Amino acid sequence: MLKGNTTASIGNLAASIGRKGTQSDITLYNHKQDDMIISLVEPSSYPDKIQSLLTSLNISDQVLLHVTKLDTYFAETLVALDSLDMQTGYLVLENVSPDDLAPLMKDTVLSSYKVLENQVVAIRTELAKLEPNNPGDTIVLIDHSFNVRGVGAVALGIVKQGTLKKYDELTINPGEKKAIVKSIQVHDIDVEQAISGTRVGLSLKNIKVEDIPRGSVLSENPLSCPTSIDLNASISKYSKKGLNPGDVIMLNSAMNYVPATVAEGCVPCGGSNRIKLTLEKPLPILPKHRIAIVDPGRELPRILGHAETD
Repeated sequence: MLKGNTTASIGNLAASIGRKGTQSDITLYNHKQDDMIISLVEPSSYPDKIQSLLTSLNISDQVLLHVTKLDTYFAETLVALDSLDMQTGYLVLENVSPDDLAPLMKDTVLSSYKVLENQVVAIRTELAKLEPNNPGDTIVLIDHSFNVRGVGAVALGIVKQGTLKKYDELTINPGEKKAIVKSIQVHDIDVEQAISGTRVGLSLKNIKVEDIPRGSVLSENPLSCPTSIDLNASISKYSKKGLNPGDVIMLNSAMNYVPATVAEGCVPCGGSNRIKLTLEKPLPILPKHRIAIVDPGRELPRILGHAETD
């Protein structure tokens, strides 16, 4: 069986590692290493759009961070990695020494990242080592969808949890519509099933392409998609402002970006507290995954922190 993993490639290394695929505000690259399909997601609209970075992290299992300078955007990237708890990753340093980086790595996820030389073969070998093992109900995150004449609705995405099988009937979250998986492709090869970590192309039955925009989550069982939610929120010490009742922010979960208003509770910079939020529309909540708290209009860092459900 073909296996796969997905890497958020932040910097300009992905084009040398894999073959270019789908391109939008994120660009996909793929490389087959023995029986492992390495998918790289590059946030091609970042730093202009913070959503591009978050989307890349939402669908990734690990991180490849190319550090060329220590500026405000590097700091923002570090806040994003910490907020979404991206514990597995690699660093490629250029014009930056380990000694320069060391003070910034302390007490962050970067402290667990391995430093690699900028050598394509070695990087591919390291990236191929990770075999995601996320058992449980099937969950697939959709990042692109389109209509193919004679085929119908086609969706591209990542199996985030469980095992996806041909003819599975899955719920489209948010919402109550259901889709049947007519066929599955991995690296342009037809397969009967795909395990967690694998990037897939799906032909879907009983739905239209407009039913599965980016951010749709296909799941074996319906997910929680609330419009009001109590959360344990933590604000980064690098944020310029905490949270107070009446503040309008944006929540990011599974490639969804939903405006929300703080209804109850306060959180200071560098602190944590329980808050209640009112959302403009339903937000899919993945089990055991963090939610990023974002303000795209604020000064850097635009990522304020993260929240977790019970």
